[in-house]
Amino acid sequence: MLLVFPRGRDALALAGGTIARLVDSGSSAAVLTGDADAAAEGGLWAMGARSQAMTGADARAAVSAAFDAQEATAIIVPALGPGQESGGAGAIVAAAVAEASARHLPVYLAVTGRMPAGKRLIAVDVSDQLDAKGDALAALPGASVRERTVSFDDQEPRLLGATEQFVMIGGGHAEVEQPPSTANRIGAAVLGFVVGVIFAGMGTVAHQSTVQLGPLDVPWGLILGLLGITALLVGLRLVLHDRVTVLFTALGMLLTIFVLSLRSTGGSVLIPEGALGLAWTMGPAIIAAIVIAWPRLPARPEPRA
Repeated sequence: MLLVFPRGRDALALAGGTIARLVDSGSSAAVLTGDADAAAEGGLWAMGARSQAMTGADARAAVSAAFDAQEATAIIVPALGPGQESGGAGAIVAAAVAEASARHLPVYLAVTGRMPAGKRLIAVDVSDQLDAKGDALAALPGASVRERTVSFDDQEPRLLGATEQFVMIGGGHAEVEQPPSTANRIGAAVLGFVVGVIFAGMGTVAHQSTVQLGPLDVPWGLILGLLGITALLVGLRLVLHDRVTVLFTALGMLLTIFVLSLRSTGGSVLIPEGALGLAWTMGPAIIAAIVIAWPRLPARPEPRA
């Protein structure tokens, strides 16, 4: 986790307990600040976070370097007050958000009361870390902590609650999908072939079954068999987006149907001549050809915020 705050004392006040909880759970946290405040830096180190101040005028480059050093998978920035967006604090937060978005990482906003409309509040329980956080804040110049309330010379008193609150404001896009390995594709193809054999075997046994509905003989076995094959092939195509697995599944079906259509040594035939036998022999081949040849649908674009 990387926290980017214009002031180190704000990182300690808004997210000090979360930092300590991350460290207690075995994770790591780093804090990048816009000011060099030795007291705040000491408090953040006491919470278990690696803390450093930005050097140079390029905030985006500093954030990028901090991301690489921490190998962060998410970022926390503070909610800015009125008038701060256009100043140095706003530039630091904007650089952090831009870098996180470029890396497709989630961005969390540390809030104290009011939160952006339409956002879901995430509350982190820091009751076990509250005493340590209070001690670190009390050591800051111009700060005092009394009865779970911290006061700074330049800010309104703030209650040290048992939770710290965040909302996700951006990022978190899915990473680029990696193609399946050769071993996975071979395994899926073999499994698909076996499933195709099973489906074709069950369909062959049932395809001659009919039911009398008035003057009509409804071939319910053939209908269910063709529907099952269609559902299987279409489902594999939609879920796996891989024609190879669908192809091997279809080969398992067609090979099984061909073998079962041959006359056995005892003279019995599982797929006799006639309309039902012809439909069961040709239907799966036509369905497989259509499903395999059907063009891949483009991914649906995400709605813009």
